[in-house]
Amino acid sequence: MRKFYLSLLSLAFVFSVQAQHQFQKRTYTQSKQIKCTPEVSEPVNSAPPAQAEPKPNIGISSSAKSMSLWEQVIGYTTYDNQSNNSVQPRIYVDDTEMGHASWTMSFQSSGWTDRGTGYNSGAGYIWSEIPYDRQEDVRTGWPGLMKTGDGGEAFVCHTGTGNVSLVKRPTIGTGAWTLTTIPSSLGMDILWPRSVTDGNTIHVIALSYPTNGGGSLLNGVDGNIVYFRSSDNGATWDIQDHVFDQLDASEFADIESDSYAIDARDGKVSIAVFSEDHDSVLLSSDDSGDNWSMTIFMDFPIPGYIGDHVTDVGEDGIIDTMLTSDGVGSLLIDQNGVSHVSFGEFAFFDDTEGDSLYTVFLTDRLLYWNSTLPTDSILVIGSYQESEFDNNETNDITIDQSPDYRCSLASMSTMAEDASGNIYVVFAAADELFLGNQVFRHIYVTSSSDGGANWMAQVELTPDLDVNEYEYTFPSVYKSVDNILHIVAQRDFEPGLSVRGDLDQSVENDIIYLAVTTDFDITPGVMPNEAADFNLYPNPSDGRVLIQGENLGGMTLTVHDKLGKELVRTRISKSENAALDFSELPSGVYTVTLSNGSQKMTKEMMIK
Repeated sequence: MRKFYLSLLSLAFVFSVQAQHQFQKRTYTQSKQIKCTPEVSEPVNSAPPAQAEPKPNIGISSSAKSMSLWEQVIGYTTYDNQSNNSVQPRIYVDDTEMGHASWTMSFQSSGWTDRGTGYNSGAGYIWSEIPYDRQEDVRTGWPGLMKTGDGGEAFVCHTGTGNVSLVKRPTIGTGAWTLTTIPSSLGMDILWPRSVTDGNTIHVIALSYPTNGGGSLLNGVDGNIVYFRSSDNGATWDIQDHVFDQLDASEFADIESDSYAIDARDGKVSIAVFSEDHDSVLLSSDDSGDNWSMTIFMDFPIPGYIGDHVTDVGEDGIIDTMLTSDGVGSLLIDQNGVSHVSFGEFAFFDDTEGDSLYTVFLTDRLLYWNSTLPTDSILVIGSYQESEFDNNETNDITIDQSPDYRCSLASMSTMAEDASGNIYVVFAAADELFLGNQVFRHIYVTSSSDGGANWMAQVELTPDLDVNEYEYTFPSVYKSVDNILHIVAQRDFEPGLSVRGDLDQSVENDIIYLAVTTDFDITPGVMPNEAADFNLYPNPSDGRVLIQGENLGGMTLTVHDKLGKELVRTRISKSENAALDFSELPSGVYTVTLSNGSQKMTKEMMIK
């Protein structure tokens, strides 16, 4: 059983400033790999951490906003657990600039026997009709979407029993999908895969089934990483069942489901393993997976730690607390071959041996490291969003108001790079401005233009003020950026999950596509001004129109068809006379609405 506490950090927005911890209690039954239903009980000891050292902070400003954003619902699901920990790549853009996205989809309220892959594609804000049929004929989950080197597309998923599967079709965007099983002779179930392509090569990692699910130890580890490689786009697999010598019982008692990420580029492959109670490590290969080395990026000072033992590192009778990963992270190899990782933060200690409990302090910081840095040279690059309107600079979120995702209040990161070498980290974080019975998470981005040495102030990408009570989680960004971040995420009206954690009532969650330009506005947030009326010119038009008015900057613009279906959502970046192009929309009459949360104005627009 593990005990969760909430560490509410009051971050100063300068380098190397000490952060203050406050603590709230949360307790779970211990089932690290399978994420069982929690049982709440009081911890044995609620003493705060004694020796956790804060990390250097990168400047994080409050309530900055992106000013150019498209948002569209592209799917639905009642199965709202897109990942147990790290989020897999679930979106890419092909050579014709068409976007393609996947998600775990179901329309049942329990059991989820219809669970499978939801898939949609589109250009800009014109995506295909929302799908209601999974792509496979069997129950699957955790699809990681990718384009293959032979002009096709594929995703790797698991069925829950047996080996992981490759689902592929030869042409992007069209044709039937074919499911094949990736061969394995381990004799045990393999689950929770991650996959990536590099030219004609497909790299896949997954986890052997842990003992509490009926599996057995692999290389002495209870749930271990297994690696597969195909050099011919999935036709054959020249590496099967590879278990890394570096991941053994001397350091790892277990590895948790989905607590890992993989990337590949120009023959280099990297795998990151994010662990709560063991080292967090980077495995790297410079020869496309033939040979591997390991680097520790966040050290856990008790090698091979086994739960339910006291964390007395110095054996001096003092219980030590270690800052560690929350198990939820992302990985990117940049154009120079440098591996970048970002992940949420926990603090960990165990004060009583033999009581089947250990304690995790839930913090509100997003961390960063890259392969040019020494072990434990960790930077803070993001945090929960402090409200600028509550007359204080402290995190007022209590443990009861924190929905249970078993990760930091700033976590669920995903990473991308543009042609100029700018690195982007998109993540979900609690937003104190939207705090009711529970706090809502929204999506943010931060960026570095110097290889990770310095990071800009985090920018909020969601929500629009007129739909502020949306919870946004599990973002996945396409790793190649032109001038747009292409993101797929999950949203609904209730913080938390129905599949695990809070065990909320099962409802349909939206799967949304976000297209965010990278010309971020990082000025301090202000409440929007009241806008005067607006006009559309010309009207009728061919879809290219000028929005004329005053105080339009920051307002949300939506376009609906005559049936009331929302087709376009964007945010106006200019105060007056914004030029917009709707020429991709079919001829017809549309409703254009401008809003700022309290004020709405509507016009009809005719496209000929």
